[in-house]
Amino acid sequence: MLLALSLAGCVGSPTEGPREFWKNAFGPPLEGRPLPPGTEGAYPNLASVPPAPPRGAASEREALRDALADARSQSRQPVVPGQPVPPPPAGAESAGQVPLAPPGPPRLAAAPPLRREAPAAAPGLPDSAPALPADPGAPPAPPPAEFLAPAPPAGDMAAPPPPRL
Repeated sequence: MLLALSLAGCVGSPTEGPREFWKNAFGPPLEGRPLPPGTEGAYPNLASVPPAPPRGAASEREALRDALADARSQSRQPVVPGQPVPPPPAGAESAGQVPLAPPGPPRLAAAPPLRREAPAAAPGLPDSAPALPADPGAPPAPPPAEFLAPAPPAGDMAAPPPPRL
């Protein structure tokens, strides 16, 4: 019984019972699925090694060795700001390389001069609006008492007390 309870705790989802779990854990997991490619062939023979590539001429190897030594010596020297950047290696294609200097700012086309005109009057409005009075007169009457807020609390009642330590 303890085995059944512990097996029920290993179930992956609520809809999966112990039987489905047992079938997935120890049954054929790839049943109904195609095998991965290359599994039906023979195992590769690791004892068969392809022949070594041709070494090339000694002069080509020396030229390559000298170019690599030159590049290594250039990489060990820090680039000081303001000094020119060393030229790219000879024989390098410039098709996929980043340019040495950023491009200049784009040239903007000259815009035609703007004529300054007075804004047109909005349609439907009279040409002359009525002028405001120079002095509005006496200040307005105070609002009724029910619209007025109560007076703020006196002095130290406005702020909360400081915390006690």
